[in-house]
Amino acid sequence: MKKQFYYQATQCLCCSLSLESALKSYFEYVKQYLPIDGIFLNIYRPEHSDIQFLSHVNDNQAVALDKQVPISEKMEQLLQSNDRPVIRIINDIELDHVTSFVAPQVIPEIRSVILLRMVSSNTHLGVVGFYAKQAGQFKPLHADLIEPHKDTFSLITAFNLRGRNLLKANQQLSQENVNLKRAMFRADGVVGAQGGLKKVMEQVDAIAGLNTTVLMQGETGCGKEVIANAIHAKSNRANQPFIKVNCGAIPETLIDSELFGYEKGAFTGADSRKAGYFEQANGGTIFLDEIGELPLSAQVRLLRVLQNSSITRVGGYENVDLNIRVIAATHRNLQAMVQDATFREDLWYRLAVFPIEIPALRQRRSDIPLLVQHFIETISAKFNLEQLPRVSPEQLALLNNYAWPGNVRELINVIERAIIQQPQGPLCFDKLNPQSEEEVVTQTGETIIVDPTHASDKLVPLDIMIGKYINHALRITGGKLYGPGGAAELLDINPNTLKSKMKKLGLC
Repeated sequence: MKKQFYYQATQCLCCSLSLESALKSYFEYVKQYLPIDGIFLNIYRPEHSDIQFLSHVNDNQAVALDKQVPISEKMEQLLQSNDRPVIRIINDIELDHVTSFVAPQVIPEIRSVILLRMVSSNTHLGVVGFYAKQAGQFKPLHADLIEPHKDTFSLITAFNLRGRNLLKANQQLSQENVNLKRAMFRADGVVGAQGGLKKVMEQVDAIAGLNTTVLMQGETGCGKEVIANAIHAKSNRANQPFIKVNCGAIPETLIDSELFGYEKGAFTGADSRKAGYFEQANGGTIFLDEIGELPLSAQVRLLRVLQNSSITRVGGYENVDLNIRVIAATHRNLQAMVQDATFREDLWYRLAVFPIEIPALRQRRSDIPLLVQHFIETISAKFNLEQLPRVSPEQLALLNNYAWPGNVRELINVIERAIIQQPQGPLCFDKLNPQSEEEVVTQTGETIIVDPTHASDKLVPLDIMIGKYINHALRITGGKLYGPGGAAELLDINPNTLKSKMKKLGLC
């Protein structure tokens, strides 16, 4: 009978990785042989001078506990005594000083108990308590039946404690992650606000509360719209309309009607009056993305709007007064376009009251891990994934070393493609070319971006460009030509050779 009981009870204890589920199964079996009303499990924590209850099971419940009961120094000495038996029957808990103090604080109705000590490496780990609500319920036969289970209880308790420690560690890491996001993700939703975009966000904070026109410049996909959102969110117009217009997506024949609206009957199909984008933004902010794509004819009318703060609908005669804040953005070099007469100089000055340069993603690589995590979470939610796919440090290094010609927009596409291919992870980015043709690695190992896309299509003689670049180097070094930090060192050229070139170009 003992052998069968031991086998079946052990099967119950090992039936689940959940301590509470295992205890429930064990309780349902052994209560057929023992007059018990429940089982509890606790551990002794000498470093905290307390006893911590881990689990409790009875006919009504099987629950995890996290109840700590502080104990006296005298009680600790009793627990640590080598004379304390492995299993004890206490048919009146008042007869045991420690049990009568500790157990009723968690199970008030307890009256008698069998305490089975759990020992690990000759160290008292804790006890399993088989209790009854009436005194005098237990006999030596009952103790003999459950004593062989002490090692199994010790093992599953150790595993449970390890799991709880891992859970606490994960919870701590999760909290640290939340704190990190709170630090790096501002209320305006800008990832890297305290990192690579810190200077940009300082400019945003300085200008947001004013009504000054802002011109944002930066490569395609670097996040100009995100910064425009931040400016509007921080302004006193935050509760007013925020209208976004892609100037490059409007056909030239429709620009006037789309931007300024039209009156009923202004043209065929104009069955009613329509408010244009500017009128829709009245009281709030209008974001004119890709402003460099506007044709010259539309630039003239936009300049008039900025000067007069009013519009006239197509087919109308009355002026509509506006109270709007204009934020413009472009990836083009507007100053070069002014020189080429493809962008009006007076409009340039109207727009560039407060210019903000948005750095390319490769210029703020410290933000890449945060952006990767942010987009993994966003895209996983979009695809209803139960678990976030993982990115190994090696794969993250590939993302960090890539040139990102398409900037943040390209990063989003790369992550989405990787998640589609491996939704369970780990994500793979092996097909990315780590270095573009625009990257130059210096002798010191520093990567410098040489991007000719910001230059116009009109070329000048090479000697003129060399002369201008040497002058630029001299400005950086404060005129220092020789020695550490001098222009010759920065340009990686012999100082005498540099001096000769300067004489040839008439620079000295």
